[in-house]
Amino acid sequence: MSKRFFGVIILITTAVVVGIIIWGIRQPEKLDVNLPLPQSNDEQVDIVYYFGQECSHCKKIEQFINDNQIDQRVIFSKKEVWHNSANNDELQGRVRECSLDPEKVGVPFLFARGKCYIGEIDVENFFKKEAGIE
Repeated sequence: MSKRFFGVIILITTAVVVGIIIWGIRQPEKLDVNLPLPQSNDEQVDIVYYFGQECSHCKKIEQFINDNQIDQRVIFSKKEVWHNSANNDELQGRVRECSLDPEKVGVPFLFARGKCYIGEIDVENFFKKEAGIE
């Protein structure tokens, strides 16, 4: 067998492998309908705390959460809204769910079990009650 024959074989093999790879990449992903769809954190947690990174009132809530180990007593998710537009859009949707004016609502904001809690005092009082430290 000659070097030319081996070169042709290698070239054909490479072309077939590349073709299979390209074909595989273009195939739509098939979902296994028997597997449950993954749930987002919001679907598993019914308490969502929205805050702004530089918000002074939010920093006080964060200190309260840390000092009282609220995150060990209450299951909730935290979402920063000043630097994350998706979280901000979600916050605006929650505000509308509570029939509030989005132009007049800021952070700290808590959405818990379908209810809205606005401001440092309301959010802190909710966490106190939920954690049993009133």
